[in-house]
Amino acid sequence: LGLLRRSRSQQARVVLDLMNSPDERPTLLLGDLNEWRLGSRSALNTLHATFGPQPPAVPTFPSNLPLLALDRIMANRHGMIAAINAHDTPLSRVTSDHLPLTAFVRLERVDDDALMSSASQSV
Repeated sequence: LGLLRRSRSQQARVVLDLMNSPDERPTLLLGDLNEWRLGSRSALNTLHATFGPQPPAVPTFPSNLPLLALDRIMANRHGMIAAINAHDTPLSRVTSDHLPLTAFVRLERVDDDALMSSASQSV
């Protein structure tokens, strides 16, 4: 997202508008979100209603001494992201100004509607 807080807030609203559909598929939002503020000062608060509480952010910037958590991996399903880590190697410290993130994503989520539908058909 943008470098300015106001542009990050606007861009977060655009992301939510694009996701606003009757087909609510599990969705990941990931990348350099450029947000270092926490709590009510964060431009990412707009995303909280859809993406809810997330695992703690991991410092990735600057790559040679990661202090700020500017990069995120978020999911719109609770528990979908089990772990997030910075990929910190000698090579990753020189190939970018941000360390890459890795995540363990759980995809085995059962669709409640499909489960209810199959249960009603078997009765």
